[in-house]
Amino acid sequence: MGVLCNRLAPDCILIDVQEQDKEQIIQLLVAALDATHHLSDPQRLLSDIMAREKLASTCLGSGCAVPHAHSDTLSTSILAAARINPPAKFDTPDDQPVSLIFLLVGPPKNAVVHLKLLSKLARLLHDGKFRQQLLEAKSAEEFHALICKKDG
Repeated sequence: MGVLCNRLAPDCILIDVQEQDKEQIIQLLVAALDATHHLSDPQRLLSDIMAREKLASTCLGSGCAVPHAHSDTLSTSILAAARINPPAKFDTPDDQPVSLIFLLVGPPKNAVVHLKLLSKLARLLHDGKFRQQLLEAKSAEEFHALICKKDG
């Protein structure tokens, strides 16, 4: 399995989220991470993510965003994902609404791993065919399988 696949549990993939507010969507993703990984301080993690969001947009364009943050509340880097339907209007570089969000969080000591994961995600999400497959996935399990296959 690849570096993304083993850090993204199917239970942390939310399909067809209708929420349109970025902070609310991030809260849903943190709640999914907490339910799966039993976070030590989900509220502090959310604060760390939102503080990072205030620094600069984490929208990549092409309908994708990758909010990310370092947090002392974590011991390893983990991921959550959401498919937003209908797409949400965030401040994006290309003025396209966001339909795919990947939340990446990890401890400050994992900065190299964090950058590797961010880079891999950005590369994968620049593939239009792959993005379309994620948008058409029928379930969280299918979405996860697509990530794992591409992450290979």
